[in-house]
Amino acid sequence: MKQLLKNLINSNLYLLLAALFLFAVAFLLNKYVVGSTAASYYSSRLEKKIQAHEKEFNRLSTDTALLLSLINQRYSESQFNNLLDDKKGFGFFVYQKQETGSPRLLFWNTQVATPPINLMDESDVSRLVTLNNGLYVHGSKSVRIGNRGFAVEALIPVMSKYFIEIENLKTEFIDFPEARKLVDISFSPTDYAVKSSYGNTLFYLKQSNTNQQLSNWWSIASMLLGTFLLFWFIHYSAHVISLKKGLWWGTLFLVSAIVLLRLSTYYFPNLLNLRQYELFDPAIYGSSYVLSSLGDLFINALLFCWIGIFLNRRLGNIEVEPFRVQWKNWVFITLLVGFLVSLTFVFARTLQSLVADAQISFNVTNYDSLSKYSFVGFVIIATIALTYFFIAQAVLKVARPLSGKYNYLLYILTASLGLLILTFSDEPNFVESSLFVLLWLLGFMWMMQQEVFSGLRFRLNVSEVLFWLFVFSFSIAAVIVSENRKIELEQRKLFAQKLSVQADPANERLLSITLTYLDNDFLAPNFERFKDPVQNAKLKDSIINTSFGPYLNKFDTKIYTFEAGASPRPLYNEDPISFDTLNTIFGLQGKQTSIPDLRYFERAFDKYSYISLKEVKDNDSGTIGYFFILADPKKYKGDALIPELFKQSKEMLPENSPLYSYAIYTNLELIDNYKEYSFPIRLSPEQVPTKEFVQKTNGSFEELWYRHSADKVVVIVRKNNSFIEAITLFAYLFSTFLFLLALYWMVSLVIRSRLRWSLLRKNWQFSIRMQIHSTIIMISVLSFVVIGAATILFFINRYERTNQERLSRAMQIMINQIQTRLEDHNVFNDGLMVFEEGVNADLEQMMQDISEIHGTDVNLYDTLGNLKVTSKPLIYNKGVLSDKMNPEAYYNLHVKNSVQCVIEEKMGKVNYLSVYNPIRNKKNGEVYAYLNVPSYSAQGELKQEISNFLVTLINLNAFIFLVAGAISLFITNRITYSFTLIGQKMRDINLGKINQEIEWKRKDEIGELVKEYNKMVQKLEESAEVLAKSEREGAWRQMARQVAHEIKNPLTPMKLSIQYLQKAIDNNSPNVKEMTSNVAKTLVEQIDHLSKIASDFSQFANIGNPRKEVFDLHELLYSLSSLYEATDNLDFEWKPVDQRVLLFADKTQLNRLFTNLLQNAIEAASSRDKRMIRINESLNGEYITVSVSDNGEGIPEQTRSKIFTPNFTTKSSGTGLGLAMSKSIVENADGDIWFETREGEGTTFYVKIPMLRATG
Repeated sequence: MKQLLKNLINSNLYLLLAALFLFAVAFLLNKYVVGSTAASYYSSRLEKKIQAHEKEFNRLSTDTALLLSLINQRYSESQFNNLLDDKKGFGFFVYQKQETGSPRLLFWNTQVATPPINLMDESDVSRLVTLNNGLYVHGSKSVRIGNRGFAVEALIPVMSKYFIEIENLKTEFIDFPEARKLVDISFSPTDYAVKSSYGNTLFYLKQSNTNQQLSNWWSIASMLLGTFLLFWFIHYSAHVISLKKGLWWGTLFLVSAIVLLRLSTYYFPNLLNLRQYELFDPAIYGSSYVLSSLGDLFINALLFCWIGIFLNRRLGNIEVEPFRVQWKNWVFITLLVGFLVSLTFVFARTLQSLVADAQISFNVTNYDSLSKYSFVGFVIIATIALTYFFIAQAVLKVARPLSGKYNYLLYILTASLGLLILTFSDEPNFVESSLFVLLWLLGFMWMMQQEVFSGLRFRLNVSEVLFWLFVFSFSIAAVIVSENRKIELEQRKLFAQKLSVQADPANERLLSITLTYLDNDFLAPNFERFKDPVQNAKLKDSIINTSFGPYLNKFDTKIYTFEAGASPRPLYNEDPISFDTLNTIFGLQGKQTSIPDLRYFERAFDKYSYISLKEVKDNDSGTIGYFFILADPKKYKGDALIPELFKQSKEMLPENSPLYSYAIYTNLELIDNYKEYSFPIRLSPEQVPTKEFVQKTNGSFEELWYRHSADKVVVIVRKNNSFIEAITLFAYLFSTFLFLLALYWMVSLVIRSRLRWSLLRKNWQFSIRMQIHSTIIMISVLSFVVIGAATILFFINRYERTNQERLSRAMQIMINQIQTRLEDHNVFNDGLMVFEEGVNADLEQMMQDISEIHGTDVNLYDTLGNLKVTSKPLIYNKGVLSDKMNPEAYYNLHVKNSVQCVIEEKMGKVNYLSVYNPIRNKKNGEVYAYLNVPSYSAQGELKQEISNFLVTLINLNAFIFLVAGAISLFITNRITYSFTLIGQKMRDINLGKINQEIEWKRKDEIGELVKEYNKMVQKLEESAEVLAKSEREGAWRQMARQVAHEIKNPLTPMKLSIQYLQKAIDNNSPNVKEMTSNVAKTLVEQIDHLSKIASDFSQFANIGNPRKEVFDLHELLYSLSSLYEATDNLDFEWKPVDQRVLLFADKTQLNRLFTNLLQNAIEAASSRDKRMIRINESLNGEYITVSVSDNGEGIPEQTRSKIFTPNFTTKSSGTGLGLAMSKSIVENADGDIWFETREGEGTTFYVKIPMLRATG
């Protein structure tokens, strides 16, 4: 064993050394190139980015010609496009300084933010500033052109940070979104300073997670390649061990190496530091210590698949021999079946856990909900399924021969063990689903053992592979659909309960934003102002307009204040509502919401209100007053931005899905409904469910009825798309299986070639069958990509065109409405529009009305690009966007004087289409304002349309793929049948028999080949006749020479004896009589020898005409053993098997066979003092193997290849026909004969003959 391991290491040392070298490279890259921590890595990256932008800003600020063109607005379109923030990566601004008042902004390249004016001209050195939407590095330069002074400003984005953090408004580093999980900005000194190009420190980075260490792509690639080479070394070593020591030793080595390496990653997690990657985040998936993340599950699945493939590929070449004792067979079968049942339950449980417990969407009917981890999940599922198939195939390959004719007991044993395992389970849901899994396992075992499905064949053809992929894809799709339905039903139940205790989920999110700022830190210092009537009114109006201003069109809001005391005194409230009344509403009638200080109560059967209570405390935690907010939601049509901007991350709740509708009933009356489902206006008492939850089916819709109380019912309706979901899942899984099989084929190709180009090219050569299959598959895939890309582009173009036309029509209507209102109330000052006093409120109300009528948002800018009025002030008040017009739109409308501009804008993570139009004076055509209408919903509609199309396309492509596969299978079978037929005919060509021509009626390319083949057969027959004649003549000549030689040998002593006797007679020798007797004896011996020669040649000539009969081999061997057991100086032993062995063969020839073998064995051991002859028998399936061993000198190496050649002999006398005749006898009996020999130790001849039947 030591020598074997030494040879393994020496022969594959280059793989091991290469792996270690790559591991060292990865370590050095991480430690000295990337850095030891994420903080050092990102501080370096941020510093390089900021300094590069600063240098570019300095270049621009010194380009006088460029600045002059920007100031005079005479720059070209290419200059403008190169200055936009998406090209430069930072904000660039040019201000003209004023002698009095604020500087005037002449040029800006971004709408996201504007620089703080108060920091202008303070210093040329960059500094970090905090704005409403994030942190920026601010640069400022003073420039004089002529006699005018200008300020050139830069805002280099560092981190986005909004007033609220949600999916579309995330706090993250610009250009490094993944860094937020690892590091954060610190204003206290740390070891990781980020400096400007001037050398001053801008800020510091601190490590968010001390366990995180970042790796770059080069180190990751080195680590992966090193791991691949290490695994290659382990795989090849296991392969060699399995060849030298046996399959089980090789498998044991492989499993031990894998387990040892995997355990090292568990016990020493910092070795690879996998937790730094999101794939290994337990928040995504984690079911146990072993499967603590999706990445761990992926790795374990791949390693398990590796073991399964290794075992499966080698077990197919091994014949399984049952134990002689039957109970041992069934013990082993029980262990195997128990393992298979347990493996099936584990596989099913892992699949259910992956779907139900992981934060991964498998909702394939909504393509937009799928993430990269969804596709990783599909790969994991397919990997586990392939592993299961390989191992199940190996288990059944071993179990079936052991069970013999009692194969049906396998099913009974499987069911019994499965039920026994489930008996000890304490999870009812698992037991229920596992019963179906157990039934599936029984069906799977039955199909595996059917010859038509070829489940136990270890080399499957294409049709068989497609069949088993279909079985597993369909089975797994059924499990995922079942789990998805369970998850979806629980979500609907939770949503129904949520709807029953609140009016509108979106309203809570809006109010939570406002209430965040109305905390004790604000109220306590300002509470004294509520005690003055004038200050009270101003402060309440300020709070409502400032905090609730963005939501005035969604809520009617009132504020009530009370001074603390035994009987709290109202402080100049608008309505005469007492403290006790409001406190009772909040404490008793109010129902909890997701916001701690916010409650919800019903004012009428169709009206809901929100109430919030803030207890104001002083520094000593004493209560100084009470602050109530009462908000009544309004119902209106325009709600374009708020749901899109403030939606949660890829929400899976029914309220955000186009598949759902819901209705809320109070006292049998409909008070609220969502979507277009035809809910009844009122319910009858019979329709009210008697249980808490009731499911109903209405055509293609599924209804969930939730009875919250005696007077309140919630109905949630979902369109049933299980069939489409199952088909789509099948398509995904089937494609994943094909991808994995292709990947496995490529990896095995590399391993088999051992990176040798000549072997790689040789293995890369496809068969005709493979070429046809590959061509059709590639055409299907290419058509999917081309059609999908072309259709998606068509959708995008159509949506952009349609949406632009829709917005343009709406824009014209809005312009006409706004023009009339503006021209009645505006005046001009130096060409700029200014409003009369009181016009703003009127104009804002008009904007709100237009927004509601058209269901969209509206913004109005003046000719300097400043926002004047908006229907959604929240966006600008909270700093999500600045109050400057989009620079690209401003350039097109103001500089190029375009009549319209349609551009794509971005707000946080939301992309949307936006239309800008100038508003002109009807009299002189002069532009005095710009109207902007953003379309937030179009992108969502486009995504949904594309998602629906992709689902349909994937389903169609899966169907087309299956049809193409069937067609390709038919075509390849038709074509390859021709080649198979020709090949079979060529293999059957034999000069010793008549060769048949091929009949081919079609006149095609193969017909030409068949025609040439038939010509060759005809020529071959002619040549065979000539050759046969020549061989016959040659054989007779050879036989005549051999016979003459063998006859000549005894004739010589006969002639000499007669001549000697003649001479004695002539000389009258006295012993003539004695000599005559001796001569006669010699003549008789030689005549007998001549007779034996004639008999041997006669038998050899007639060896091809056996007379077969049924006889017992043991009777024949018994008679022979009886003859030799009594021989002197011979140790003879015969060990028969414990049953009769009936043969159908020529008994006489077999008697001659074993007589010849025994006689040869005795003669071979003649030089030994003690001759030993052993006859052993063994059963091998349907064959009996008889071995005849001796302890002679063995057969020399140079004569072994000629041992069965006629006329060859190693003895001084004999014809050399014995073993040649023995071989012919065995072959006539459809058997085989071979020998094993060691010089100086002896020889063993083996005879393997098929049995008629074996009985006990």
